[in-house]
Amino acid sequence: MKIIKRNLILKKDTTFNDSIEVMGDIRGYYNLEVDGDINAENIDVRDIDAWDINAKDINAEDINAVDINARNIDSWNINAWIISAKNIDALDIICEKRIKKSKNSKTIARILIQNKSRLERKEW
Repeated sequence: MKIIKRNLILKKDTTFNDSIEVMGDIRGYYNLEVDGDINAENIDVRDIDAWDINAKDINAEDINAVDINARNIDSWNINAWIISAKNIDALDIICEKRIKKSKNSKTIARILIQNKSRLERKEW
């Protein structure tokens, strides 16, 4: 695991061949690909591709991950196997399983299903 003891500011598309732990925020309008896990306070980048993402806040155009654990996720598109979060606000959410942490947790989203048919925005 690579440990970064400050904020990680992306100045170009970045790839790590191992898990990363950032003692601060990850920012920059570039792609971030990690062959492992991401642990950081806040993530605000263009595209994220990782095995596990653990963060307080995630802002991204696209998120592709096996597991996402976060307090807040704000994204245009989320593709994941498992999403576990208090709040998710997204245009598209595609996942196999969503875990609610408490009965007050909610997901607000417009979900695209199979042939990209559109559904009304609803609260679950």
